[in-house]
Amino acid sequence: MYRYREKVIKSLFLLVLVYIFLFCSALEGTVSASEYYPLVVFGGEPEGVAAAVAAAREGIDTLLLLKRKAPGGLMTYGGLNFLDINQAPDGISLNKGIFAEWHAAVGGKITFSINKATEVFEELLAREKNITVLREVSLISVENKGGQVRDIRIEHQGMVKEIRAEYFIDASQDADLAVIAGAPYFKGGADIGLPDRHMAATLVLHMDNVNWQELARDARSNKFGPSYINRDNAWGFVRIGQLYEPVDKNTRLRGLNIVIEEAGDVYINALLIFDFDPTDPESLQKAHLRGQKEAEHVLAYLKENLAGFKKARLLPFPPELYVRESRHIVAGYQLQVADLLNNRIPFDTIALASYPLDYQASTPEYEGFVLFNPAIYGVPLRSLLPRGYSNLFVVGRSSGYSSLAAASARVLPTGISTGEAAGLVSSYLIEKNMTIPELLKNERLIKEIQGKLKISRDIERYKNYIEVNNILRGKSTGDIFPAVFNTAGKREELLEHLEYLMSWGLLMAGYSNDLRLKEEISERDFAYMIIKALRQQKSPILYEWVPGGLESVSTREPLTRNRAAMLLLVATSRPITNLSSEGYYQKALEYDLVPEIISSTIIEDRILNRAEAYVIISSFLQKYPVPEEIKFYRGE
Repeated sequence: MYRYREKVIKSLFLLVLVYIFLFCSALEGTVSASEYYPLVVFGGEPEGVAAAVAAAREGIDTLLLLKRKAPGGLMTYGGLNFLDINQAPDGISLNKGIFAEWHAAVGGKITFSINKATEVFEELLAREKNITVLREVSLISVENKGGQVRDIRIEHQGMVKEIRAEYFIDASQDADLAVIAGAPYFKGGADIGLPDRHMAATLVLHMDNVNWQELARDARSNKFGPSYINRDNAWGFVRIGQLYEPVDKNTRLRGLNIVIEEAGDVYINALLIFDFDPTDPESLQKAHLRGQKEAEHVLAYLKENLAGFKKARLLPFPPELYVRESRHIVAGYQLQVADLLNNRIPFDTIALASYPLDYQASTPEYEGFVLFNPAIYGVPLRSLLPRGYSNLFVVGRSSGYSSLAAASARVLPTGISTGEAAGLVSSYLIEKNMTIPELLKNERLIKEIQGKLKISRDIERYKNYIEVNNILRGKSTGDIFPAVFNTAGKREELLEHLEYLMSWGLLMAGYSNDLRLKEEISERDFAYMIIKALRQQKSPILYEWVPGGLESVSTREPLTRNRAAMLLLVATSRPITNLSSEGYYQKALEYDLVPEIISSTIIEDRILNRAEAYVIISSFLQKYPVPEEIKFYRGE
């Protein structure tokens, strides 16, 4: 009996050993040993390809992780085949280096073939022996200690891999790696008090059987507003967007951007989609499906109304939406509206840009706006570095830009240039065994990097232009400034107030950079600006009765000095009954609601111009604290 029991125990022991062996073997097949690369680039967007290629060309063994099967991101999977080019004041393209190399290979135009774009990205990667590419990778986790990313865990072909690196570059659209690592960020317009606001996405429509010659007749006749056409693309047709009535009220058709790929085969960037969460895959998929349904109605409308579309058919849709905005990383330096407004080129500039601050519609009822049109500005290296992190870069539309500055810096040529810069800078840090702070203090190396990025000459070339042609400061004072502000000191004070209001998106100068400073402003517009600003700034004086009170006492008449004072009193919940017109002003002076620049120059009651009204509003707003969270998002 004893021997039998001993035999059973030995058998069970051997069986346990077999199970342990099989379990460990299975585990080894699932989780590999930790792999090491000096540099890991996460994301196959154009920015990621540029980053990997730039580092590999400097001899750095680089791992590029693609979430999808092919590189190209928005171009490959979102159907975006129209480039927003950054042009210098004299019309020359500002984006050199790898972008220029890729751009030349796809034809050197503002439009390109999506298949050709993907092919060129693949060729760029294939030529570099120092690049290892893993495709269709899922990011599982990121280990971060003390602001340094130690390693990441990914899933690839059913296996889990742990990967260590000296430096990581996050080139995903939404800064996924950085966010999982714990990097600070905000969504939408949270830095201007509008966290739920983000630009619409677009479902790019793919059609064939479009007759280009017939379309040209309608385009050249301006039947639907100013329209333009050449051999490769057509754009304009603004009235189509205004006349088309969507079935899905959370979609809208804007003016058409049409790109021809082959004879009769076109992509149309025009169908805007609202009411979705840009960081939620399920929400994006639902928005994509809504867009597909609306596309059937768009096609029917174009067949009926626009020449060349009578026989058009919808082809398979791009698998992803063109998403313009989601997260914004809080960086070592947050690129600000004032940087673009003043055409600043910081000492650590790693890319040059100039695209207008073109903020697309955020709701079906709201048209969007162009804040202004910068001449040229620099993107600093610090804007690619999440605050508090020492070995992580974020490149692309989610980099460290304010939500309004991102309306310009988000475009792909800028993103590709920042990707190349991050790859090149990483190679310097690795080869020279130095830290980012050490590099930022080394003027010689910064200039050397700018030379390799091929932007040194442009920085020097446009330096004088930048200094004398700033959007506001560079213009003839008599052209834009009212007489009150035509002394140097007062003009500078006015400009500071304008910068402040524009940084909150409260003033729009448009493509022509015209703030109409000499024009009158109505009481109602003055009141609405105050209401909007108090809401965005989460002001402590914004009691529930203030907006209604301001609206009820304001009129559509031109704003005068004394009526402006009355509206300020109402905004601060102070009584105005039994006060005369002059009494409004005296009370406003008593409560320090009128800035000295106004009280010292406007002695009598009269109609105010916009410049004077803007100074009053800006001074008033800056009396009240902005929540610390919003200040953090703004980099203040």
